[in-house]
Amino acid sequence: MSKNSEAHLTPQLKEHYEMEAEILALLMEMEKRYRDYYEFYQCELESQKIIIERLWLLTQRYLILISSTPGCRYPEVYTLSAEEAIINEYEEKLEVMRGSNNDMKHAVLDLNIECKKFYEAYNQLDKNMETPLILGDKYHHSIEHHKEMVADIFNYLYSAILKMKCYMHQLDPISLESVEDYRELLKADSSNEEFEEFLMKKFVYCKCLQPRPTCPILKLKCAHGKIHNLNVYYK
Repeated sequence: MSKNSEAHLTPQLKEHYEMEAEILALLMEMEKRYRDYYEFYQCELESQKIIIERLWLLTQRYLILISSTPGCRYPEVYTLSAEEAIINEYEEKLEVMRGSNNDMKHAVLDLNIECKKFYEAYNQLDKNMETPLILGDKYHHSIEHHKEMVADIFNYLYSAILKMKCYMHQLDPISLESVEDYRELLKADSSNEEFEEFLMKKFVYCKCLQPRPTCPILKLKCAHGKIHNLNVYYK
């Protein structure tokens, strides 16, 4: 808005436009934070998918071990040693996954703080003002529509991590089914194309306000190195 235009604004209208600018800035920040979190979330899922395959193998070995009698002079010593090795590794991998889920949960709760800032600013907005931000236009949805999207995306991400934590509590070295259930959950969450399209393409107020794309190589911020190391370790 030019200075000449501002000179003709009433104090009330000037204050309203300043509030709109603040809300729009918060919305742009939410778009960026959601996308950054989603990249982090996808990388964590890829890491967990590698670990869950290892847990699946350990579970199979453990079930075979406890159901067979080794031909050994001291079977109780042999079995105990083998069982301990499997259980120790199982618990070690489980702890890594637990840490991953906790990191994602903390990151989601940090997003909630930003959501509350946006909601607070939105609630101060005079919805009776007939401005493009309030009403929307042929190129933009209304700010109310975007507020609903902010809430929908947060609810999806928060429920996803709670579900993962719930499924993780069911993991047990004597239950192959629990491992397979968690594996299917990871597969479904990492390939939800409908949500990805909603977040990446529909949750956009205006493409012209988005930052310029950078080189894809420079944007690889997730733990690809960690994922590579996991693959090498488990081969």
